Amino acid sequence: MSGDKIGPSGQGNQRGELRDGKHRMAPIPARETEVVRERNATFQQRVSLPSPSDLAWTNQSHLEEPHLGKTLPSADDTKTADGHAERDADETTVEPRLEAYFGPDTVQAATFAKALKKARIRRFDPDDILAAETAIAENDKAGSRLWQLVAHASSWGPVSTWAWPFIQKRINTLVGAQVDLSQEPPSRILSHVITAISNALTGENRNQAKRAENDLRLTIAWLIERRNADVTDVAAQVRHLFVGTDGDVEGHVRRVVSTGSKAELQTAIAALYLVEEQIQTAKRERDFERREKFDLKGALDGLREKEARDTEMIRQLESDKAELERQLEEERTRAESDRRHHAHSSSQRQADVSTSLQRIKSLVVEAGEAVQIAMKRADDGSLRGLQAAERRIFSAIDAITGMGK
Repeated sequence: MSGDKIGPSGQGNQRGELRDGKHRMAPIPARETEVVRERNATFQQRVSLPSPSDLAWTNQSHLEEPHLGKTLPSADDTKTADGHAERDADETTVEPRLEAYFGPDTVQAATFAKALKKARIRRFDPDDILAAETAIAENDKAGSRLWQLVAHASSWGPVSTWAWPFIQKRINTLVGAQVDLSQEPPSRILSHVITAISNALTGENRNQAKRAENDLRLTIAWLIERRNADVTDVAAQVRHLFVGTDGDVEGHVRRVVSTGSKAELQTAIAALYLVEEQIQTAKRERDFERREKFDLKGALDGLREKEARDTEMIRQLESDKAELERQLEEERTRAESDRRHHAHSSSQRQADVSTSLQRIKSLVVEAGEAVQIAMKRADDGSLRGLQAAERRIFSAIDAITGMGK
């Protein structure tokens, strides 16, 4: 597949692209094909048959994109309306067993899904599963039937119950047992698979390339459905396989939208819509983050202003505290000085009082002695008066002595 790009409907090799050194035939100009298409559409409408574009799209959809449209006849089917009715009647006879779907005869995935629903199959029989997996190795080596079944009926109970574990084992075979599919990130698993199939995918063997392409698509389906892989991440990893590393992505999309098949157009429109939705979501998230950033900046500025005010208040309070501490220290010093001064004054006064009392005591003692001398010379009447005076003098001496202590 050197020089080719695989795509949802394989149209990359049908428009005059280079393959194996040879150019394919260029397509009919768009205006001519439009005239032919309108003329054929009128004829098909009159005879109630599908249009050639629908037939071509359906045939290719069954091969590569069966989930994008209804089951219709293949492009080379030229049967009449009665022939189509006869084939539809035969489709109801498909046995609702995996072994029958993967048997030697090709069975359309949509037909098989109808048979399962009609038979109300809830789970495939273990013997049927064993026989089917053996038949896959023999009749579906490229994995095309498996991919068609997954694309058509992976949401249907019995198909889902069997297919996803089987695909997981298939992926394990590709990447080896050293890769834990339940623990490794989806992007790492896809990277391992791309590495494992890259040689076959770009090789000259068409069967191996087809198998590699189906393995890649089955892996992508499993990662998205079972590991919730991000679609954008998957697209980024496989982009070089579909549009080339240095390819003109916009030009490729424009060609698909303008002249691609119906399946390609549907896929491109869906992809562009998804991209537009992601862009709008990213813009909304950006605008929300900007508003949130603006609000947070306003709140932060408010907090900074409050912090400045609080810092100024703290500085003022600390200044007031220092002033109060200074005044308190001055008051303490003044009080200590006053205490010492009052203590000294009291001591002085006490010393002065003690001195005065000593002098008074001395005078009183002298007076008492004089009274005693007078008593020795006095008569009886005077003696009694002197004795009373002596008692009073001694009482005064005792009182003065007690005050001086």
